[in-house]
Amino acid sequence: MEVLSVVSAVCVLCKAIMTWVDEREERNTTIREISSIITQIHSILSPLSDEELRRREQTHLTESIRQVADTLRRTQDHLLVWSYKRSRRIAAFINPAKVIKDLRRDAEVLDRQLMILLTSISVAGYIREHSRSLQTDPMPSCSEKAVLPENMSPAMSDNTEAREFWNDYIGAKIVFVPIDLFYTRLCTWYNATIDRRVFAKITMRLDEYDSGGILSHNFWNALGQGSLKQFIEEYKQDLLVSYEDAAALSTEDENLKTPVLVWIDDNPSNNQYEVAYATQMGVSVIQLTSTAVAKAWVQANTAFLRANNGTSRVRFISDNHRWEKNSMDLNPSAGETFLRFLRGRLFEAPVLIYTYESLPSTQYVDQFRMAGSTRNIDICIQYITDLATGRSGDNLWTGYHPI
Repeated sequence: MEVLSVVSAVCVLCKAIMTWVDEREERNTTIREISSIITQIHSILSPLSDEELRRREQTHLTESIRQVADTLRRTQDHLLVWSYKRSRRIAAFINPAKVIKDLRRDAEVLDRQLMILLTSISVAGYIREHSRSLQTDPMPSCSEKAVLPENMSPAMSDNTEAREFWNDYIGAKIVFVPIDLFYTRLCTWYNATIDRRVFAKITMRLDEYDSGGILSHNFWNALGQGSLKQFIEEYKQDLLVSYEDAAALSTEDENLKTPVLVWIDDNPSNNQYEVAYATQMGVSVIQLTSTAVAKAWVQANTAFLRANNGTSRVRFISDNHRWEKNSMDLNPSAGETFLRFLRGRLFEAPVLIYTYESLPSTQYVDQFRMAGSTRNIDICIQYITDLATGRSGDNLWTGYHPI
């Protein structure tokens, strides 16, 4: 993606979040802090033109903007979960303490990335050209905050193995590496060729928002204090036993009993007949209205999903395009985003993308095991029936069904 495209995407994200926050009547201190930082980022980036970006060296600038884009997407998810919890008291699985902790971490990361962005722009020679047009507070001079901070998070300082891999095989000052290059360097470090199918799942974990590369902070967050070699081995075995931080802060629903159907759709009324049928068949149906909240449910119920992984006693149905709850904008890849999220964490539960007008854009399901897409209600009903009766190995619903 060219730098101008990255800048444009970040500005769109900033504007969407700023508008969303302005429409909220209640905002805590953290939300206001996030809004202020995002406003500054938007004011800094929006004046940059294509011509100015093209005529200068922008490697560090592009990398810093990619980091901001990734953090903004994550922040957007956390804000939606925060709003969902406040508007729906029944969402007991969402731990308020964890949501606020996530938002505070987002604010800290965005503030740090703002400083990196300012430094990168200063080095590229942009500050002098645009300082008069910016409507933000005076920006720190290069002499005040010109040193780029280390790419690793403070928690990574003791992870010698991961730190040495990134510094020696990627580069201590590199914050973004393309997927193919990361694969080559990882295989070299691992001293063996990693199966492409295994690497595809690793990529879904490390590049959750499908940016086309691996950002250093996503690498650190995925590993935590765990061994990189063990991380790879677990993906080879399809059994992720480490790197799950949700357990400490989750509020897992102890009343969950299989069979369970998790249905993600911004308009649940569209599925009244199918949900009624599932309930009549003895299936516990959990209806969620946004991708962000669905991710939160998965993280809060990690142990339950691990215990039932591969048993076909827990299934998901999702629409494809989705106006997220308390929408910031239309998410045209909501179905694929959630599917990548699940598979990147080695959850093999069946996923059916149940949609209508956007069905032609769901051919991505052919790239995943135990995934399908359809607009056919008969296929959907059979999918639910197989869940209710405990049938495993059914595959008539898998793959792309254009009819």
